[in-house]
Amino acid sequence: MAWRNRVEVSYGALRTNVAAVRRAAGGRAVIAVAKADAYGLGLERCARVYHSAGVAALAVATVGEADRVRRAVPEARVLLLGFPLPVERPAVAASGYEICCSSLEEVDEFDHLAHLRAPLAMHVNVDTGMGRFGAPPDLAEAIVRRVLASPHLRLAGVMSHYPMAANVGFATEQEQRFHALLARLPPLPEGCWVHLANSEGVLLRPPGPTNAVRVGLLLTGILPDGCPDPGLVPAVSWLSAISLVKRMPAGHGISYNRSHVLTRDSLVGIVPVGYADGYPLALSNKGAAVLIQGQRCPVLGRVTMDYCIVDVSDLATPPSPGEGVVLIGSQGEERIAVSELARLAGTIPYDLLCGLRGRCEVVGVP
Repeated sequence: MAWRNRVEVSYGALRTNVAAVRRAAGGRAVIAVAKADAYGLGLERCARVYHSAGVAALAVATVGEADRVRRAVPEARVLLLGFPLPVERPAVAASGYEICCSSLEEVDEFDHLAHLRAPLAMHVNVDTGMGRFGAPPDLAEAIVRRVLASPHLRLAGVMSHYPMAANVGFATEQEQRFHALLARLPPLPEGCWVHLANSEGVLLRPPGPTNAVRVGLLLTGILPDGCPDPGLVPAVSWLSAISLVKRMPAGHGISYNRSHVLTRDSLVGIVPVGYADGYPLALSNKGAAVLIQGQRCPVLGRVTMDYCIVDVSDLATPPSPGEGVVLIGSQGEERIAVSELARLAGTIPYDLLCGLRGRCEVVGVP
């Protein structure tokens, strides 16, 4: 069956990827990162699959996302990676979510609020080079000691984050800073997670003293550049159909600004997916293709808000309206990967996945 604009998320692939990541983690707990609607794949569906496949916790960025996970998987541990605004903190303290903190001010406020649901589980975030959240190591040491001293708080984790795990020199410096901090700390409570590795870090960096990892992109079946494949299966397919087929003569312009002019008499197909749906405008005139009849058909000219135009001249059988189109995924022996389109668009797979929107029907399949 052909679809106008359908994104399919394979439950089987997600489960396979969780198993592959758990093997790669080497006994460390796997925290599944499901923020940004599970990178566009559907927060609730992915939370349920990840939890049933054996991840240790689900991590999100916002309080709203945490609430959605709690409703979908009430028994799951939920780690709030983002830092709550002051107005959100009373509700977070009452929620039982695990909280990341970067300052003594946060610790003191949550210590005051903890009577709502004590003890609150806290992960102390250490900035070893990311330059976003996290406290510098000396301050992080003081924060850890403050959490340990409070009867209302529980130290559930000490964490940091790689900005570029593939850069051996910088990643090694980060690890040295993190390990030096750990060596200065008093004994950590039983069950306290020490986590640094993201998707790249799991595959490229030694585990050191860590006992947990945070993984998001790998679970979707996308392998970061330069990483060994632990046995991932692509979980995402993006499907559409031809809405119109027409013949055009050589010299005819294609789409806005006539940025592509036909060099031969051509048969073109109109596919009803455009940048309003998350198919990037940046793919215009970049060599992108779709799959029709198991063959790559080039995207011509400028991607528009609602449509892209493809060259179907070389297909063995002229296609008809309603014939299936694959924008991401496999057809026959050919495959178009998320990473391929992201590279052509000058962006990263995270951005492409999170851009699935508008009229995309995102569904789960076996």
